[in-house]
Amino acid sequence: MLSKHRAIRADIPDPSQVSSFLRKTVEQILLPRFGNLASKDVYRKGDDSLVTEADLAAERFLSTSLSPLVSGSRVLGEESIANDSSRLQAFVGEQARSPYWLVDPLDGTRNFVKGSEIFCSMVALVLDEQVRASWLYSHKERSIFHAIEGVGAFVDDQPIATVAEAKGEARYETRDDARGETSDDKSPASRGSAGDKPRGRISWTKKPLAYDDERLERLASVRCAGQDFVDLAYGRIDFSYYNKLWPWDHAPGGFLLKTLGGHLGEFETGRPYLPHEHAGPILATRKSLHWRDLQTRLRSG
Repeated sequence: MLSKHRAIRADIPDPSQVSSFLRKTVEQILLPRFGNLASKDVYRKGDDSLVTEADLAAERFLSTSLSPLVSGSRVLGEESIANDSSRLQAFVGEQARSPYWLVDPLDGTRNFVKGSEIFCSMVALVLDEQVRASWLYSHKERSIFHAIEGVGAFVDDQPIATVAEAKGEARYETRDDARGETSDDKSPASRGSAGDKPRGRISWTKKPLAYDDERLERLASVRCAGQDFVDLAYGRIDFSYYNKLWPWDHAPGGFLLKTLGGHLGEFETGRPYLPHEHAGPILATRKSLHWRDLQTRLRSG
């Protein structure tokens, strides 16, 4: 594993420990309940989104497991906040510059309830107000993805680029320098340049975006932000736009994307997304070099 040969910050735990907890969450808590939930095990939250006994049990397990790995850390889980922005702001204010974990125990709950295999479980470690490491299990892929600051991005402990190439996926290009230039502009990752038609997903929004079908190909939503970021990492899609923001939905996958040379930014300004922010919208692209191009296409039609 590449991370064994590069220095990891002392305040980032062994990635394999977190991966192990995530795999136990999936194998021991989520999958036994998949297809086996009774109606009494499914609830509606205040915003009409769903939560199940699987979400709650998974968050409890991850909260108990992750906190001891980093001294002084706390866990910010989706279900503990229950999509309440005031509680989110209070937690972040209390935690200030202290370490904390972001946990989405079951991303794609509605899919899970309906029996769809497109769901994820995600974790991110925030240090000094920035995500420094993240982990993401995708059930569709049957794989754990993780990214560590200064180390790289991996799927099942192998570099993502190596695995993508072996699977015949569109090869993801990492940046060669700070300008965001890439090593092979003729590969599929260059889709999104002026001469091609970018493909991606746009979340529900009150104010319709002004794009047209001649400039963008809008794909159907998979109702799972984690899978969006996996698809971005593999080069299956070029962009994903989100109007509704919660940090557990976007910080883990956004950091994975950033580690691979992509960009997750505030839609109006392009400023990099920060894990404590709740205002939107944001735009994720698989290649930083083309972020502004995608922004222009989504704005102007």
